[in-house]
Amino acid sequence: MHLYAVETAKKAGMDDVIAKLRISHEKQVKWYKNEIEVIKEWKIKEMELFMAKDKKIFLTTIENPDKKKIKEAIENGGKIISSLYEKDYYGGIGKDGEGHVKKEYDANIINERNLVSIADKTINDALSFAEEVAGVIYAGKEEIFLSSSEGKEGRDKNSWVNLSTRAFTDDASGHSVACSRSLKKMKKRAGKEAGEIAEMGKDPKEGKKGTYTILHSPLAFANLLSHVSYSSSAFSVDNGMSFLAGKLGKKIGSEKFTFVDTGIHPDGLASRAFDDEGLATTETVIFEKGVLKSYLHNTSTALRHKTKTTRNAGIISPTPWNAFVIPGDRHMEEMMEEIKEGIYVTNVWYTRFQNYFTGDFSTIPRDGTFLIKNGEIAYPIKEIRISDNMQKILSNIVSLSHNIEQIYWWEVDVPTFAPHALIKDVKITKPFA
Repeated sequence: MHLYAVETAKKAGMDDVIAKLRISHEKQVKWYKNEIEVIKEWKIKEMELFMAKDKKIFLTTIENPDKKKIKEAIENGGKIISSLYEKDYYGGIGKDGEGHVKKEYDANIINERNLVSIADKTINDALSFAEEVAGVIYAGKEEIFLSSSEGKEGRDKNSWVNLSTRAFTDDASGHSVACSRSLKKMKKRAGKEAGEIAEMGKDPKEGKKGTYTILHSPLAFANLLSHVSYSSSAFSVDNGMSFLAGKLGKKIGSEKFTFVDTGIHPDGLASRAFDDEGLATTETVIFEKGVLKSYLHNTSTALRHKTKTTRNAGIISPTPWNAFVIPGDRHMEEMMEEIKEGIYVTNVWYTRFQNYFTGDFSTIPRDGTFLIKNGEIAYPIKEIRISDNMQKILSNIVSLSHNIEQIYWWEVDVPTFAPHALIKDVKITKPFA
């Protein structure tokens, strides 16, 4: 079907064509108030069709494609393209770039019995500490077929599972996630972690504004890093939506911070054999010891920046694969011991930028948040907001833990391998000030 789409579009006079067919099978298990309430299943077959003629581009998605639908989409696309403006710096589609990625693949990942068993364990583990628990598991597998007018042909198979759960007491909550490309490798302690945080967070006191050293859990740190990933896309840079614009080669982060985009991590949820131009994925160092080394590119943005694609296409815009922080050498307990007065943040949400170009942002700590005094947790706190600058945050990283976790949920939509992070001089304000 994908081959037919490319051949038909070429006969219709298109200069460049890419057809990507995706066939997926997904399941959801959802629990609420300590009981499994929902089990759903989806089977999806869709084709993304990209066409370009005279530097004018068109992209559409065809659900349940057949030859008739494909032909109609090409005919409609041809009419639309004729009325569009030429794209400055359109660089065509990928030609060169071979490689190989060995990824985890679990053909049995959507086994309903296994998913329900994991959900039951998560619920029971959380209830050992908390009064109520809710959460969800998504699992799926897919096949991707890609063909391009440059002769690129590809087939890829992927599997994934991600779990998110929250535990509750009367006045506190805890959150934990787990994800992997296989059920066997996914951590099984998320329910226990969420329950323990909820129990520790009971009877919180109102936090005070000021400047603190903050110990971020992997869950909290990954939230910030996912925004750094998007900011590293050349599309964000070119559109004035990135605090990294104009800073290539400059040291804007801590020497402790080396940050990589990887499409080839064996257990990365977003690892792929090839990008949307059909080029084999690879790794790109974005930060090396605090120095900004690269943006993420497809063929067109690479032309504009006079460099090579990093094989992160997105046809329209380069997109991150998996974010990976090179871990440090500290234990979490050692990092906490360094804090005279600070805050341990287990989770954040609603991270919003007041100014994308300068990097000014705010985010709200949620679930268990704790005041630290003289290296120990003093008591839980509530009603605080982190209001700071993303470049300043990266510059003020003091240390990173040796352990890392892959984090993925709806607030962290770039799969991110993150450690605990100790960050100094973070500005804390009140959420409703």
